Amino acid sequence: MAANLARWWGTCLLSGDIVLTCLALFIADWARREVPIGDPVEIDRFIRLPIYLAASLLWPVALRAFGAYDTRRTRSLADEVGAVVPGVAVAALALVGFFYVFEYKFISRLLLVYFVVLDLVLLVNLRLGARLAMTWLATGGRAGSRVLIVGAGIAGREVASLLVARPWAGLAVIGFAADTADMADAAGEDGLIDGIPRLGASADAASIVEGFQIDEVIIALPPDRHQDTVQVALALLPLPVRVRIVPERFSMIAARARVENLWGVPLIGIRDPAIAGTDRLIKRTFDLVIGGVGLAVLGPAIALVALAIKLDDPGPAVVGLPRVGENGRHFRMWKFRTMRVGSEAQQVMKARDDPRVTRLGRVLRRWSLDEVPNLFNVVVGEMSLVGPRPEQPWIVELYEPWQRKRLAAPPGMTGWWQVNGRSDRPLHENVEYDLYYIQNYSPWLDVAILLRTIPVVLRGRGAF
Repeated sequence: MAANLARWWGTCLLSGDIVLTCLALFIADWARREVPIGDPVEIDRFIRLPIYLAASLLWPVALRAFGAYDTRRTRSLADEVGAVVPGVAVAALALVGFFYVFEYKFISRLLLVYFVVLDLVLLVNLRLGARLAMTWLATGGRAGSRVLIVGAGIAGREVASLLVARPWAGLAVIGFAADTADMADAAGEDGLIDGIPRLGASADAASIVEGFQIDEVIIALPPDRHQDTVQVALALLPLPVRVRIVPERFSMIAARARVENLWGVPLIGIRDPAIAGTDRLIKRTFDLVIGGVGLAVLGPAIALVALAIKLDDPGPAVVGLPRVGENGRHFRMWKFRTMRVGSEAQQVMKARDDPRVTRLGRVLRRWSLDEVPNLFNVVVGEMSLVGPRPEQPWIVELYEPWQRKRLAAPPGMTGWWQVNGRSDRPLHENVEYDLYYIQNYSPWLDVAILLRTIPVVLRGRGAF
């Protein structure tokens, strides 16, 4: 069933892309003639069949090259959009060549704009509709893949919660294969584990697979049960079921850990940057361009605010506060001073109506203007425009091991934590938001967070 679901998903997307792309081309051709924008079209001839055939070939190839037909159902919608946009751009450029080959020298830029914009809207909505359809199937008990989780410890329950929270993935958790020891702190009075039934012990995994028509098994036994993991995996080998194993050092592995092959030996990197490769290059370029332009444009305003701070309260206008950055590196985060001299160094949590805050400081905090000097940290690479919350060293020292995973990415001026509550959220929820950002990172997520930050700042939500 799982393999059939993957084929069904990929086939539907590919067929839908071809049909919708041809439809977008037809509508764009019609709109170029009928919509009274631009110069009138002199040639009374519509696009011919060879162009549609070329589009039907170019789009699947280009979209596939950018991963638009990746059958992994764990990808976010932002990841899928991030594959569709460059794929459509490359395919559209190639199609322009076909227009000239088939003597469509009258092709206009306006027609291309109509076509590309309409095509992107249709293809993105196709994927959104497919996700809604999968969610509907999953909530109705008709999801394509039935999943059994072996082990109900921390790792097993976290995997289950991730799948339950994402029904569009088409992976329905049917139950746990868990031993009594695993259930000691997990099972409720009704015998359920986080609302999911226990179907038997871990040693019964093979019989559960056959009895409940399981498509996928995720083995998430604790590190001290390595031999049991091996036995369960061996017992499942003869069965037509997909088996995956959560790494033994799950609690130590940083978010988005990477697996590499060392001449046949698989290695899991637990201190690799959470954002690397092309994503890292795009993020750094974005930070340098926006940060540099921001400093150039806001330079006079920064000088005026600094002067106002000096006039309002004696002391430095800008302060460097100790913060913990990527991989635990300490740095000075630059901000406009909003407290009386000496107050910033006190190790206390932010609070409303803080008596240490100056009159001008309250205004700066209300509109988040005190954070503008963070742009200096962004330009030199200590921070990013978007990322986890830059935290104070004394708070990081109190972190539990799982909370330190948020240090796997550069801290940001804004982030998922800010657009979801800012200072209104308790500390542990801020950490969970940061982990969500790291686990789901994409350049499109950065753009979305920056756009959402604007109304949040204007409303002053959670700012004090």
